[in-house]
This record gives sequence, C-alpha cells and structure tokens, in this order.
Amino acid sequence: MVLTNWLRFNEPLEGIVHFMYQDVKGWVSTGVGNKIDETAQPNSAPTAAERAASLQLATQLDWHDQNTQASASADEVAAAWDAVKARLDLAPQGHRAFEPLTQLRLSDGEIDRIVQQKALEMEQTLTSRPEFGDFASWPANAQFGTLSMSWGMGPMFRFPRFQGFVAAGQWAAAAEECRFTPDEGTIKLRNKLDRMHFQLAQTVADRQLPVESPALGLDSVLGVQHALWMLGFDPGAQDGGDGPRTQAGVRSFQNGVGVTPNGAWNDPDTQAQLADSLTGNGWTVV
Repeated sequence: MVLTNWLRFNEPLEGIVHFMYQDVKGWVSTGVGNKIDETAQPNSAPTAAERAASLQLATQLDWHDQNTQASASADEVAAAWDAVKARLDLAPQGHRAFEPLTQLRLSDGEIDRIVQQKALEMEQTLTSRPEFGDFASWPANAQFGTLSMSWGMGPMFRFPRFQGFVAAGQWAAAAEECRFTPDEGTIKLRNKLDRMHFQLAQTVADRQLPVESPALGLDSVLGVQHALWMLGFDPGAQDGGDGPRTQAGVRSFQNGVGVTPNGAWNDPDTQAQLADSLTGNGWTVV
C-alpha cells in the first residue's frame, strides 16, 4: 500500500519532471528528484570519471525524443546530459529553465518505474540496518514517514534518537525527532507530513488497528489536505493552512460527491464523504 501510493505522496513535494534538469546543488536530476549525477562536489563540473559514472546512470533510463518519439541512443543521452550539466548558472532558476536544452523526455510509466525502484532500494538499505530491521511489519504510516525522510536525506541518515524510538516502536516520540534541515520550502512541508504520519502510526498502535493500511485523521486541515491530495484533488500546498486553494480543493471534492460546495474542510457531510472515499481506497480513518 505504501509503494502503491509513493509517487502520489511525493509529487507535490518534488514535482514530476520528464526531462533532465539541475537541482539546487547543480546535480543533474529527473523524474521525482531522481539524481543522475555522480559529480562529487555540488555546483561543479564533473571529472571525466564522474561524467562516465553519471552517463551510466542516465543511459539506464528509457529516454525518447519528444518530437519523433524515437528511443534515444546513448550518444543522444550523453549530449543531453552534457548540455544540462554545462549550465550551472541556471540551477537557481528551477527546473523549467532547463526544458529548452533537451528534447529527450521520460514517459509517465518510466518515471513511475524509477520512483518505485528507488523506493525499493531505499527500503532494502534501511532494513539492512538493525534499527530498521522490522520495517516491513511497522504501521504503514511509519513506513511512509521513514521512507520520506530517506527520500530527502538518503537511507543512511543518522538520527540516533529517532533511530532508537522507531526500533522500540515509540512512534509518537519518533514524530518529534523526524525533522531534518533546511526546514524550508518543500522540506518544511515534508517535515510536517512525516510528523503527522508518525503520530498516526502511534494511533494505529494504540488502537491495535491493521498496520498494513495507512491511516489518516480528518480532524485537522493538514489531514484533510493530505486526504484530498491522495484522493486526486488539489488542495494546494499541504501546509495546514485553510487558504483559498485548500477551500477550492474542498469544493472540488464536494462537487464530485454531491455535497453543498461551501469549501469548509470540517463540514460534517464533507468529512463523512471523505471518510467513505478513503476507506474505499484502502485507507483507515482514525
């Protein structure tokens, strides 16, 4: 259930990018924050060896020309990677600045494949560490939170207090130790969602609910925002704020289920319909 929802979980935090671009550290990336760059130093040109290692990663992906739809050759992938990497000056401008530099694109299916592969690799690395050895039997919410931290920091992150709490199944305590820095932008949103999922994991454990289905609470704006997003509605940034975009997302859901579109996240009829929709999609409502 966690891996099934993993791409949807990460999309508002990382975005889905079908072409090569540079992240804020000047590393060539694609998909949902998938790094295809082995350059050791951030914002730097690669050595010959680093370039070769990077191209080995890039050519493993199924690139196609967006104009002809023809599969890209290794030389075409290398040329696109070089063109993107050469423009370190564009990194602060965001991924859109790189779109005109290459005609190569990944399909939605290929992005889903590489995201799933990365998640599985992270899980394998995590479970090789003693503190995370029981990961597969944890509440799904705790798996969400831990994989999310790994996505942001890598699965070898070192948070001793957090690691001790998850090893002992103390999810509420882990919720207070899961924040990583810089706590700004999408990392700030990720930190909020991770904390919420660990708190929900504690609720699942306390109530002895099934651990295999992720739980969501609808008693907060953040919980409703996350529920709307996972159900395919756009509430804007999942930040816990009841702003115009969240209200528009609520109205969109209300229109879809035949509830008066008042935009109120805590409307009783809306809450009931959200709970039914979540349950129908394999979630537990707490």
